Amino acid sequence: METPHRLAAIILTYHPDLALLRRAVMSLCPQVERILIVDNGTGWDCDALLGAFSGTDRDRIEFVWLDANIGVGAGHNRGIRWARARGFTHVLILDQDSIPRSDMVRQQVAALDRLYAQGIPVAAVAARFVDRYSGRIGPFVRIGSWRLAQVQCGLAGAGELPEIDFIISSGALIPMRVLDKVGDMNEDLFVDHVDTEWILRCRAQGYRAFGVCDATMEHGVGNTTFRFWFGRWRNTPLHSPERDYYLFRNSINVYRMPHAPWRWIVNDILRLLGLAVVFPVFAPGRWRRIQLITRGIWHGLWGVTGPIR
Repeated sequence: METPHRLAAIILTYHPDLALLRRAVMSLCPQVERILIVDNGTGWDCDALLGAFSGTDRDRIEFVWLDANIGVGAGHNRGIRWARARGFTHVLILDQDSIPRSDMVRQQVAALDRLYAQGIPVAAVAARFVDRYSGRIGPFVRIGSWRLAQVQCGLAGAGELPEIDFIISSGALIPMRVLDKVGDMNEDLFVDHVDTEWILRCRAQGYRAFGVCDATMEHGVGNTTFRFWFGRWRNTPLHSPERDYYLFRNSINVYRMPHAPWRWIVNDILRLLGLAVVFPVFAPGRWRRIQLITRGIWHGLWGVTGPIR
């Protein structure tokens, strides 16, 4: 007999926009049993958030205050260990600015139950997102022959559960028994490719990931977007130059791992080659980006991990 689901949401914060965080928590309160907010060393005023809640909703919210920024993987692991110790069967990971729709978790749980009934070993079920900046509905992703292939939901979308090769950590509902078997998030990567490495590890052990077309959230990709001309006008998410460092460094670090399939490595190398042109040529802060991309490649080749040095 399947154990009843006990769901905890883990939100990792770092200088959060409290208005967005408040909206996210308000949406989550009716959908999960507990919400743990793990602050990565920024120490913001929680009373400004809790003042919007009362009664049982307020009681659902707990905090872990870290003394310093220990990275995305380590921050998520603090939350996962907290949930494991309290007997939760599933964790929902969310970014601080990801706002679930009112039925997102219900749709994900229903999807999990359908997949469990078919005997499928599920690593995670992912929500799809509407990008806050562009209004674009983000696609799910599979490994293609030469580049990552987008998997779009049908116009109706009802009940569709496309199998996917990658998840973004935000909006991923993960069974605790998978984390117990495969292991928690890789803390050495610090930020970027933490979710990629984990799902590749799951797939190497026979687990599969699925998108849930009926489960949606509002989500911001990057700090903003920028528009450039390259054959046609394109809009691309834009992170800080420091994130370029982590992206290039961690890609190379993951390439060396035994569970990284060669098809993904080829896909990712081609993607990075494109970004190595686009970011230094078209994005703001080009010289800083060139420096940090170069350092990231060098550190990746030498196996450097942890926070930027």
